[in-house]
Amino acid sequence: MELLKNLISYHDAKNIVFNNLDKLINSKYKTISVLNSLNKISFEDIKAPTDLPMFNKSAMDGYAIIAEDTFGASENNPIILNLVEGDEISSEECIKVCTGMPIPKGANAVVMKEYCNEEDNFLEVRWSSYPNENISRIGEDIKKGETILKKGETINPYHIALLLSLGIKDIKVMDLKIGLISTGDELIDIEDLKDIQQLKNQHKIVNSNTPMLSALINETGLTPNIYKLVKDNEEEIKNILLNALNENDIIFTTGGTSVGDRDYTIKVINDLCSMELHGVQIRPGKPFGFAKYKTNEGEEKLIFILSGYPVAGAVQFELFFRNYFKPRKYLYLPLNRNIASTLGRTDILRLKFVETNNNNKKSAVEPLKITGSGVLSSIAKADCYTIIGENIEGYEKGEVIKVYIL
Repeated sequence: MELLKNLISYHDAKNIVFNNLDKLINSKYKTISVLNSLNKISFEDIKAPTDLPMFNKSAMDGYAIIAEDTFGASENNPIILNLVEGDEISSEECIKVCTGMPIPKGANAVVMKEYCNEEDNFLEVRWSSYPNENISRIGEDIKKGETILKKGETINPYHIALLLSLGIKDIKVMDLKIGLISTGDELIDIEDLKDIQQLKNQHKIVNSNTPMLSALINETGLTPNIYKLVKDNEEEIKNILLNALNENDIIFTTGGTSVGDRDYTIKVINDLCSMELHGVQIRPGKPFGFAKYKTNEGEEKLIFILSGYPVAGAVQFELFFRNYFKPRKYLYLPLNRNIASTLGRTDILRLKFVETNNNNKKSAVEPLKITGSGVLSSIAKADCYTIIGENIEGYEKGEVIKVYIL
């Protein structure tokens, strides 16, 4: 393969990566307690084993009644019911209930206690109820067999409540071992930094890629294994890469993705692995690479080769990894100025919400900075981004575009 010469389209690159991820995750799961599943990725569709509620229950504190017994009741024309105990009522009887309690046999409504006056064994009702009022009926929330969690969906606190309400204790979640390797002579880890002057004197750059990517991986519900920063040394890169491939299912590398004399990362990966692609018609992030490594046992591992420039690396991660597991929510908003693009290339444009004359609401978007793979502030300040397809030359002011919320 001629590295970085045969650029492929974003659409083709995404298909290659996503198809390989489909194959890899087919058997990568573990079973954990629902209580510990927050932000994990569901490995399978979960269907409700029963209706929810499982029985007709009271939605209010009050009295279970036969609705027809209260027809015509009002403040000026109360009706009197016999207050009884047990789990069944007959005509002109009622039973005191609390929220969540089962509805007694024979009852078909609950009247709120605020509309009643209890005295001795009688209940004065000043409200005309209708059948099923204040009753949560069987299956009102969830029907048996209904899908409550989809494969690939990130588990949130409300999923946990729903799963537990249905008596589900354990769940299968994605279990991918991910390694993270950053390379570069110019980099220094933050824990090795003495002071700012050290950066100026030694012309060093703080390694922000590793913590940024670690946080992004954590956001997807996965946990990375972080390896020590590697200098631009071919043998060192080879050794740590082989070690990481032995310990993980997926490897992320940052830096050394081009084809310069000191870009050893791409050289090592090309020597050891099957390079599936290197170079995509996107901006930022053109030097994205993707490779497969096969162990002696025939197991395949995947390598995501990310740029050392923070914005480019973040965009590459967003497009080719996060969007597989946890796609962004999106909406449509107008632009407040023209933007240009180049035919044949997909542009990922960072945007911010801006106020318009529409009641001072943030109801439009504008670009922060169109170019600059190293301008970290342009993504830190972004509220959203848009993808400008390869067949689009740009957008005009006022045109409504699709934006993905960060």
